[in-house]
Amino acid sequence: MNKISLAFKDLLKIKETEDSILRVLGAGVTTGIMLLLGYVSGNMQIGTFGALGAFAFLYYLPIPNKQLIKRIFRVGLCMTTGFFLGALSTFVPWVIPITMSLISLAGFIVFRVLHAPRPGAFFIIMVSSMATGTSLDFSGIAAATAYVALGVAASIGVAVIVRIAHRKLSGVEVSIENSSFNERWRHALTHDSRLLLSSIHHACIIFFATYIGMALGLGNPYWVTISCAAVLQGSELIAIFQRNVQRIVGGMVGLLVGIVLFSFDLNVISTITIIVILNVFVEYAMVRNYAIANFFTNPLSLLLANLSSGAFVNDLVSYRFFGLVLGSMIAFIGAALISYALRLYDGEMNSVKKK
Repeated sequence: MNKISLAFKDLLKIKETEDSILRVLGAGVTTGIMLLLGYVSGNMQIGTFGALGAFAFLYYLPIPNKQLIKRIFRVGLCMTTGFFLGALSTFVPWVIPITMSLISLAGFIVFRVLHAPRPGAFFIIMVSSMATGTSLDFSGIAAATAYVALGVAASIGVAVIVRIAHRKLSGVEVSIENSSFNERWRHALTHDSRLLLSSIHHACIIFFATYIGMALGLGNPYWVTISCAAVLQGSELIAIFQRNVQRIVGGMVGLLVGIVLFSFDLNVISTITIIVILNVFVEYAMVRNYAIANFFTNPLSLLLANLSSGAFVNDLVSYRFFGLVLGSMIAFIGAALISYALRLYDGEMNSVKKK
């Protein structure tokens, strides 16, 4: 109970961080580039789907350029592939939960093996899940996938510029492990006994969340999946509980902000400007307080989906709220079951070792 009370006390606590403001601004610039490109070209699908690819920038680290380019390219490739598979699965709707669970399984395993810091596999799952909310034919899917890839390319370009500026201003450069994936995989299999069990459990939770979202006939069921995946980012049960509370409380405030914004008759340029500003606020707050970050994520998501009419199924605020709460609760309950199962597993392993 003490841990739970502390979790509530930390609801709006601002964490100290060494996060660079350049990274925050870079995220906003990358999204802005894609949205403006869509506006100038007269095709806002370029902006909307390109902005999804721009999430690859969020994996920026102040590491040498060669490693940075490889890092964002690989993440972007996973995002683009996930988007394509998610969009393709809409042709056979019952395949969607299976597709999302497999993408989640692969993402959880890879990022855990690589010991990659947050955001982990979340944005890959998010982009893939949002693709399941599209209503496009095959040529439309191919074009949308190309726009996502274009957003990834923009992410790489902006990341290199930000890294150069970051090094000149601070002189800080982070070193990362250079061992191959095969070496890390073998090490994980030997030293991380929970790897497969935990990853499969997480994938099953994503499957269930996606299935429930579809079964309930929500306007955009992918919000359930996204909320679930976001809460599962917590490393321990108490952290997941805290993220659950923060996401629900922050999400409620964010939806109110979204309703207020939708009450104004915003033109495209105004909408793009607000999205970029919200994106900067999200990235600034995300590493400092997850609840406050959610004040901005919901209006950002709603405005972004609204920019490309016809690409997404109608997105109602009420469905967004229901999906947020439902996905968060599924994640917490599922995580509690995982925690209990892993305790049993560890107990069995200890018993075997003693024998």
